[in-house]
Formats: sequence, structure tokens, C-alpha cells
Amino acid sequence: MFLKDYVGNTPIIKLEKTSNSLYADIYVKLEFLNPWGSIKDRAAKSMVESGIASGKITNNTILVEATTGNTGISLAGLCASMGLELIIVMPEYVSEERKKLLTMLGATVILTPKEHNYAGAVSKANELAKQPNHFLVDQGNNPANPLAHEQTGREIIDFFDGTPDVFIAGIGTGGHCNGIGNSLKQHNKHVKVVAIEPVQAAILSGKTPMNKVNSDHGILGIGPGIIASTVDQSVIDDVFVIDEHTAKQITREIIKNEGLLLGFSSGASIACAIEYAQQPENEGKKILTIAASQSERYLSAGL
Repeated sequence: MFLKDYVGNTPIIKLEKTSNSLYADIYVKLEFLNPWGSIKDRAAKSMVESGIASGKITNNTILVEATTGNTGISLAGLCASMGLELIIVMPEYVSEERKKLLTMLGATVILTPKEHNYAGAVSKANELAKQPNHFLVDQGNNPANPLAHEQTGREIIDFFDGTPDVFIAGIGTGGHCNGIGNSLKQHNKHVKVVAIEPVQAAILSGKTPMNKVNSDHGILGIGPGIIASTVDQSVIDDVFVIDEHTAKQITREIIKNEGLLLGFSSGASIACAIEYAQQPENEGKKILTIAASQSERYLSAGL
């Protein structure tokens, strides 16, 4: 068995204390228990294995990817374990923990100016990948990203012996939101899929004009300020817009009250779940969201 073989099959727990005062029950899938600490392990494994199977990645290939951190860390851990070289391009506003973890895992880290937003990192990665023997992982356009979550969906269906009534996920490249959402809807077309985006980059909901987008919004991991081709809006039934203050406040409350060490995007997801669970029409329903990564990656970012 290799380290990558332990990606997946993460537990689901009910937020007992939080759910007690609500109409619906909130469940969380603990994706931070993957080997490299986030749900992005699934997509990283899927995209690299797909590249190897197609012959685009060999032992001598240099992988290149733009990321705000978690995908990069997952790729760096995977590449370190497989002996592959990796270049990661990130906006300079990402947390210090992300930069340090990537360096420790042996990745080459290139930072782009924060005023260029996440799109600037994508542009730089595309430029670098044009060099000979370089491969752009391209999570925002790589179908192996959402396909990784067919397995995640099966794990959820096995746990509930069916599906939750509502599935909530932060939206970045759309990998797990769309991948899991699609898997659940294939099993039960009545599942409601809710995507979460930050108020400063609320482009799916149309609340933020493209010329006003700021991807340095404080909720790392969601709201990149672009709509990736891996985002299938037909799977999404509703979009929940959240501000940085609320996301951070709920993150801190869940850490203290439930003992879960979460990051900001997970707190944003749970904030949305609480909002739905407070509605009388959702009485008795089961709401599932994702704990995508752990607190340690956010300590320098105001957690």
C-alpha cells in the first residue's frame, strides 16, 4: 500500500450540540482526515493518476498548478511520495502555513501579486506549463477533479443508507460541490445542492460584478473569482453568499463547542447549514456539509 491508497473513506459525524437547538440535523464529513490534510487529496490523486494513465505524466515530467493552497499541498504530498517534481503558483495573500508546508514537501513555490487575484496565479501557471516536459494539472478544467468525488458520493450514500436532504459545499473549482452533488442527485434527484461563495467574489449568484471581484476575501479555499469549467451550475440548486466575519465567527464557535479543528471555508459551510437548519420547513431533515481542512493552515490568517 502507498500513502495515496489511504485517500478517502473519511468519517461523517453529527454536530450534536449545534443540532440540538435546530429543526434539522447537521452532519459533517471530516475530509481533513485524508493523508495530506484536506478534501483536495481526492482530486490531486485523481488528476495525477489520470495524467499518468494518459501518458502525459512520466517520471521526468514537471507538474505545474495554480492554487490558493490546499490543492497545492495535496499535490506536493502526492508528488513527494511518488518522486515527481512540482511547481506551485499562488497569490501572495495565502497563509504562511500553506507556503511553509509546500516548501517542506519539496515543491517550488512561485507567488503572484495579490492585486492580480487568483486569476493572476492561473495565468502564470499556464505560462510556465508551456515549457517542454511540463504538465499543467489544471484543476479548474480537469474532468478528473469532479470525477474524484463519485467515490465521495458513494461513501455518503453508504453512511446515510440513501442521501442527505441537503448537501452544502463551498465553491472554488466546483470539484467536490459538483462531483458529490451530481453523485447524490443520480441516487436521489430531490437532494438540494447548495454552493457557498464569499460576498467579495459572489459571481455565481451575480451579486458581485466581475470588475469588482476580489479573491483576497479572507475565506481561503473558496471564491476564486472565476467560474471554472468544472463548475456545472445545473447541479446547484441554490447559492449562499457569506461574509468573512460570519465565516470566521462560526468557525471559532464550532472549534470551541464541538471540538472540531476547522478552517474558514468549513466554518462558512457550517454557517450555511445552520441557516438552513433554522428554517421550520426543514424540520427533521438531514443536512450534510464538508470539513475540508484543519485549523492549523489558518492560524496566521486571523483564526
